[in-house]
Amino acid sequence: MDDFRSDPKQYDLFAKVYSFLVGGKAVPGEEKCPPMGIRYGGIWYRPENLKERRFYNWHEFDDLLTQAFSLRSLSGEDIVKLYKMVFGVNAFIGNGPEEKVGIWVETEMERFKCIQCGHCCLNLYDSYCTTAHEEDLIRWKEEGRWDILGYIDGGDLWISPKTGEDVTRCPWLRKLPRTEKYSCRIHDTKPRHCKDYPKSKKHALRTGCKGFG
Repeated sequence: MDDFRSDPKQYDLFAKVYSFLVGGKAVPGEEKCPPMGIRYGGIWYRPENLKERRFYNWHEFDDLLTQAFSLRSLSGEDIVKLYKMVFGVNAFIGNGPEEKVGIWVETEMERFKCIQCGHCCLNLYDSYCTTAHEEDLIRWKEEGRWDILGYIDGGDLWISPKTGEDVTRCPWLRKLPRTEKYSCRIHDTKPRHCKDYPKSKKHALRTGCKGFG
């Protein structure tokens, strides 16, 4: 849901998912919403066999999906279609461990290769300003990495020890001489948040990662 709410480019996808679940026609759009008359992004929705349409702003997306899923019983094929629609990768029904029927997903993550462009550490705010996992904090204390811990405030990273404010780029990123590549100065003990990036092919493409070529 965070994708749908935080990225206006995803409103079109939300409209397709919502139409698939409840029928009718949904399209992305904007509308002035009371009481302040502020323009919000969202979707226009027209139920089947009706002429009138209604606008739902992105704040209502959670409730819309919750209601849509509660009204429809999804088959395995429905789930496969939704997965393909949302994540842009192939999925199919098949037998898994112990011959239990489920859904196989071709994540395509084997194609991902970091090209050390530095994009995530330079340009993605939520990549270098987020919250450290407990396992990271414990490991850094055990390793005596007080240099790293000095950039953490209440579990939040990365916070400048000089200003107490969020940094504007990852403090551990280093540009390699005479190249357009970067390296991480704490690569061997970097946060789990960084190790897990990108979480999926869609995540990579949506955030501008060039690791899929």
